[in-house]
Amino acid sequence: MFENIHWPTVVFGSLIGVVILFIIQSRRTLRKSINFLNEEEFSAGMRKAQLIDVRRKNEFDTGHINGSRNIPWTTLNKNVNKLRTDQPVYLVCANGKISKRATAILVTKNFSEIYGLQGGITSWTKPLKTKK
Repeated sequence: MFENIHWPTVVFGSLIGVVILFIIQSRRTLRKSINFLNEEEFSAGMRKAQLIDVRRKNEFDTGHINGSRNIPWTTLNKNVNKLRTDQPVYLVCANGKISKRATAILVTKNFSEIYGLQGGITSWTKPLKTKK
C-alpha cells in the first residue's frame, strides 16, 4: 500500500507546510503586537513611555518629536538593552512601516506594550525639534 509513496517528497512537503503555517502565525502575532495610535492618542501617552524614533540618524536630525531618542531600527537589536521591558514603548518612523519591523525585534525581547504613531512622523502636525 505504501510502497509507491516517495517518502522524501512527503517529508519535504510536510516541512514546507509547517514553515508556511509558522510564517502566517508570526505575521498574525506581529499585527497584534503593535497598536497604532493617532496623533492625539500618541501625544497623550508618550510622556509615560519610552519614546523611540527608529529612523536613521540623518532623518532624526532633520526633525523629531521632542523627548524622543534615536535608535535606528537597524541597530535596535544590539541596543535593546537600553530600553526597559516594564515600560511602554512608543515608536516613531517615517510612515509606520519601519515601526512594524522594530516591533518584531522588541517582541522577541519580551516587550509587550508597543505603540506606533499612525502614519509615522509625516502625520505629526505639532512642532518638531531639529538638530542645530
